[in-house]
Amino acid sequence: MTAIHHGNQTFTIITPRPDKYNDNNDTHEPNLKVRNLSLSDGGRYECSSNLTQDSVGANLLVIGTPTCHNYNPEVFYGQNVSLECLVFYAGYKHPEIIWSYGSLKLNSTSETSENSTLLKERLTLEATDRIHGQSYHCQVQYPGLMSPIQCLAQPTLVNGVAKVMAVHVYPVTKHNQFTLGTSVIIKCISKGYPVPTYSWSFTPAGSNQKIDLTFKTNQLSINSFSGQHAGTYVCHVTNEIPGNTTGTVTIYADTRGVTLLLADHAEVDEAPSYVVSRSSSQTGPQEADTSMKYTRTQTSLFSPYAIGAVISASLALLLIIVFVFMAMRMKKREHRMREKLARAHDENLDDQEVELLDENTQPNTEYLPTEYSRLKMSWEIPRKDVRLLEQIGQGVFVQVWKGRMRRSPGSTDVMRVIIKKLQGEASDKERHFFTAELEVLKMLPAHANVIRLVGSYTANEPWLMMMELASEGTLQQFLQCHGPGHQQVRIGRGEKPSVTMSKKQTLTSQKLLALAAQVASGLDHLEKFKLIYYRLRSCKILVAKGGLCKLSGFGFPNEVTERNLYESNSVPVRWTAPESLQSHVYNVKTDTWSYGIVLWEILHFGTTPYPTMGPHEVVESVQNGFRMPKPQHCSSELYELLLRCWHTIPEERPSYQEILEVLSHLVVNADVHIDFCNLPDHLLSLDTADSAVF
Repeated sequence: MTAIHHGNQTFTIITPRPDKYNDNNDTHEPNLKVRNLSLSDGGRYECSSNLTQDSVGANLLVIGTPTCHNYNPEVFYGQNVSLECLVFYAGYKHPEIIWSYGSLKLNSTSETSENSTLLKERLTLEATDRIHGQSYHCQVQYPGLMSPIQCLAQPTLVNGVAKVMAVHVYPVTKHNQFTLGTSVIIKCISKGYPVPTYSWSFTPAGSNQKIDLTFKTNQLSINSFSGQHAGTYVCHVTNEIPGNTTGTVTIYADTRGVTLLLADHAEVDEAPSYVVSRSSSQTGPQEADTSMKYTRTQTSLFSPYAIGAVISASLALLLIIVFVFMAMRMKKREHRMREKLARAHDENLDDQEVELLDENTQPNTEYLPTEYSRLKMSWEIPRKDVRLLEQIGQGVFVQVWKGRMRRSPGSTDVMRVIIKKLQGEASDKERHFFTAELEVLKMLPAHANVIRLVGSYTANEPWLMMMELASEGTLQQFLQCHGPGHQQVRIGRGEKPSVTMSKKQTLTSQKLLALAAQVASGLDHLEKFKLIYYRLRSCKILVAKGGLCKLSGFGFPNEVTERNLYESNSVPVRWTAPESLQSHVYNVKTDTWSYGIVLWEILHFGTTPYPTMGPHEVVESVQNGFRMPKPQHCSSELYELLLRCWHTIPEERPSYQEILEVLSHLVVNADVHIDFCNLPDHLLSLDTADSAVF
């Protein structure tokens, strides 16, 4: 027992174990230090004064390090998996234990008993593909802890039958037809545990004989495709679980030209036959070469007729090659001439047309051209009524221009439009993508949040697609330009040019939620017509005057999937759902995932998602269950909507109608759910420099 005097008061501190408890007499305030803290030290400590006989106390809660146990490290599909988190504690109140997958909290059951210092939290899961090899965290939380303490459960391996999910052929062509010399890759995508082993078999075209190949990986490569490679390829996957499956794909040879073959004969004295094979079109699944057989009577080994026939056939083949070469050159020259004429048309409009196309003469641009609307069956606009002004974007096979077009034939009224121009060197596949997008725009009923088609020009190259102008640029640009702290520079004209800086109006909480609702409303309209978006992100959404969002770049699921496979080298992984990255699945639910990322962009004024991660780290983290944390300026209700959009199970993601209902509820108290007073520092000084990110 030690007495400490402070002024006229004496404090008594009971220290029965000096090696454990140490009272500090060097300060004006008495204090007690506890050495080598253990569970037995948990409890209530009181300090009393001999002057007043009053006492004050404090509760000490001691929490041990949690331990995670996986009692089923390897199970079969459909069985239950039990994860348990154990933590020892001592004190008047037990801590809280939470199981989570990434940032998603999971339902679990607690086990504790009175007078016990051990707390258990059990998580029970069903063994399916989605938990195979995944990590689950146990966090121990208690008020006052600077950061939660946690442990990680050993991943569960789910034994499942080896299954072929898909067989893809690259490059993507119509009917899997390939020209001679093409490098072809066949890729087999499968799932199952233990990890499947691969084998391949091949049945040549026109034959029933199956040939076992030596390839033992999921990828089969043909460096230089020839006719002997045409046929059916079968991918076999196996593991230790019975019930394996196979995947099959057939590829075809794309041949052109005439071939002269000397038929083989068993007897020397038999008259030889000459077989002429001609293929004037592609040989596909439902097409076959035609052949004609001619037989001559052999009179001499060096018959002049035989020599003449061979020479004639050779000359004919040579002439065909020359004609094909000349035709290709003429077509290329014609294409260059068309491009030149198109440029000349744009650059050398007569004075009357230039005056008509002057921006200052434009009337109201909010109505659809009345005369051209009579051409709705074709939507074709005469080329002389369209003018390209300024290129503002570049895609894989299109250029995006600002332009003007006449409202009706012969009219002096013009309107500003956005023009998509198909590049001259576009492949047949890319032309198909262009026309597919055009046809979808033609048939889609109007909606305030979907871009409107004005017209098209496909009579000659280059093909053009005219759409209504979105004067505010992309949603990403709009958010960045109206973010906190953004300034606009204006340069005045005249005899005394001046430079002024003005602060653009920052988007309010209500306006941010309104932008999110507009995007959801447009997506809901597309879903009604079984359409999905092509790579949904803020830089692909346009904004018209007044902050009206306009969706552009969508199609039917099979078209969008085919285009994503065709342009697989540029997949924007930060916005792409994990099942799309893993299995090339694209549907409404993958769009919902991307919408959640766009909503995060809106809340952060166009900032790049996963800002501290590279593309490969994003893919790995998301597939392991990571989700972006709750923004400090957003409410729990708003963050819950983000997490629902990013649910691991696609079917659990909300519909667009559900999203609109949540947003309509949040906008009533928008300032509470988006608190501008709590904005992070990096959002108060946004750098609007845009860069290409994936």
